[in-house]
Amino acid sequence: MTNKTMPGMILGTMAVVIIAAVIFVYNTNQDNTAIEVVPVTKAPVVREPVKPTPQPLPDPSPVAPPEVLTPTEAAPELPAIVNAPITLDNSDASVLMAARDLTPTLTKWLLPKEQIRKWVLAVDLMADGKLPKRYRPVDYPMAKFKTQASGLDEVTSDENYQRMNAMIETVTSIDQATLVRYYQEWLPLLEKAYREQGKPDTFNQRFLQTISQVLAVSPLEQQPALTRPSVLYQFESQEYESATDVEKLLWRMGPDNAEALQAFLRELRYQLQQ
Repeated sequence: MTNKTMPGMILGTMAVVIIAAVIFVYNTNQDNTAIEVVPVTKAPVVREPVKPTPQPLPDPSPVAPPEVLTPTEAAPELPAIVNAPITLDNSDASVLMAARDLTPTLTKWLLPKEQIRKWVLAVDLMADGKLPKRYRPVDYPMAKFKTQASGLDEVTSDENYQRMNAMIETVTSIDQATLVRYYQEWLPLLEKAYREQGKPDTFNQRFLQTISQVLAVSPLEQQPALTRPSVLYQFESQEYESATDVEKLLWRMGPDNAEALQAFLRELRYQLQQ
């Protein structure tokens, strides 16, 4: 429930209570009990009215001047945002405008077609700890993966962490209040794209689950040993290799980037729940 709807509900509830109280008091005083009529058997005694003793008027007290109320300052108008498209088809131009409004740097990494459907699919997968292998909404170039020696083992090089710096800095620089306004404005269209998948829950539920997935990732205490059975590196320990895609992604971006992303999403979740 948003702060905008809460005052209206409180005032509406108070109005109903006041009206109900007035009706109750009115009906109680207007019951149908018969009034007993007592006949007069003799003439009433007429008494001379008692003249009131005049009382001295109190000294007039100085009247305080009326209080001058300062008009309440009007709340500043929020900057305009890009309206949500009416339909999913041909919505990519609006997505590009919205992304440019949030952070212009992001636009150079967006893949141009079917943006909303791609983002909805990505969020749905990440809610289960997975990452999209196809139909990715973003094409972010990264330098070649590097390793370094650690005793007899081969582990991830710390130089890899810098590959994600630009993306994390771009995302965490977004104004969260504006992002929440966009999310609330565009949520009906996101829900429509999610319903196309024929699933029973909602996109909003999956989005919050995705945030929880990211926040649940713990940093590595030390770099696990790597192995290279084919083209790609894998963790030598099955414990680490069986981790989710989301966990591995945060490990690859390094502890500083992961901490910055988690702090951003933690605050975003708080604002969405207000």
